[in-house]
Amino acid sequence: MSSPRNIVAFVGENENNILRQFSHDFMSFLDPSKFRGHVVNLRGPNWSDQLNGLINEGIALGWSQAGIGASLEINNEILWDTLKVPFVSVMADSPCWCVRNHFIRSRYVANAYVFPEWLNVQNRFVRSPQLSTLIEHLGIIPNLKRDAIAWRDRPQRMVFVKTGGNPELRRENWRHLPPRWRAILEDASSTAIKQPTGDITDTYVSACASHHLSSEHRLDIFYSLMYELDLYVREYRMNTVVRALLDLPVDIYGRGWDHLASLATKARFHPAFDATLLSSVYAGTQFLLNTTPNFASNIHERVGQGLDSRCVVVSDQNRFSRENLSHIPTFYGFDSTDPALKDQLHSLYYTQKDYTEETQIGVDYIARNFDCSRFMQSLLDIAHEIQISAQFASVFPPALLYS
Repeated sequence: MSSPRNIVAFVGENENNILRQFSHDFMSFLDPSKFRGHVVNLRGPNWSDQLNGLINEGIALGWSQAGIGASLEINNEILWDTLKVPFVSVMADSPCWCVRNHFIRSRYVANAYVFPEWLNVQNRFVRSPQLSTLIEHLGIIPNLKRDAIAWRDRPQRMVFVKTGGNPELRRENWRHLPPRWRAILEDASSTAIKQPTGDITDTYVSACASHHLSSEHRLDIFYSLMYELDLYVREYRMNTVVRALLDLPVDIYGRGWDHLASLATKARFHPAFDATLLSSVYAGTQFLLNTTPNFASNIHERVGQGLDSRCVVVSDQNRFSRENLSHIPTFYGFDSTDPALKDQLHSLYYTQKDYTEETQIGVDYIARNFDCSRFMQSLLDIAHEIQISAQFASVFPPALLYS
């Protein structure tokens, strides 16, 4: 009997269908002679009929981004344990965003972390009995439209694609929290926004300790405050950048910027668009702006996509970019805490430098280091570990397997 060939990605409701698009694109790198890729939208009609059909044919691997579909059940048992099919949850956000997706009592569901920071949070605080590991190779999907318009001829000078948020409104809402919780957030946030872009976990844990909040009990409180802090710091940094752009004719795409749009003199604010258009937008942009979430161990996907799309990427620096991107002339790193940020962005916007030829350096760097085929192979390698580990069940007692 031949081995199952179906690899199934699961998506749900997400901003601008970005996960759906990424899932389709990544699975296009599977060897078609070995595997067939499918996407099941758990928010779509008749998804269960689609999934049942694939189950009847045989599934080699289920996977998703952010743990979507990992906890599907049948007869009160995790579906993947019933089917004895490996499922890999690709985790790019901190566990505080949706802890339940990082803790599933299953031998067949693994957490595969994109960034070591979040694996550390898993190991320190979540401590799920699942297999939790780091993805060996990350992938950046090549932009096939990158060569349609030379950099010097692109119609959009400077672009920021980002869902916004108002950090001051978020902070104002902290007034309704118990005083000690509010003090933790105030102390941690005042420190975190002064730090370089990177992991803020230790800053948060120190604030909890100083106010005597346990990181081992009532974890719903611990993670809820951690989530608030994470969002606040991210919103604070992206607002710092957008405020520095308000009197430049920059194009900003995404919802959540109403609090700044009225202050703009030249910046243009646009609604969000579907992720299928991202490649076209990037391929028509000269300077692509980015702010990075709270990690330092690698690049944000928008940085990689921008370099691959022959953009000049303008992003806050983290440890990885300082150590690995300094030789790329089409990467411009800034510090969001730098008082000269506005002058830097204005200088870039009005520069006469032609980056057309130099954009190839960024394209080559991404091709060498972020191969999507190697990313998909990393998922298959983790799936193989799950399959082999299932053999241990007959040797070790369940208490040991889930400890």
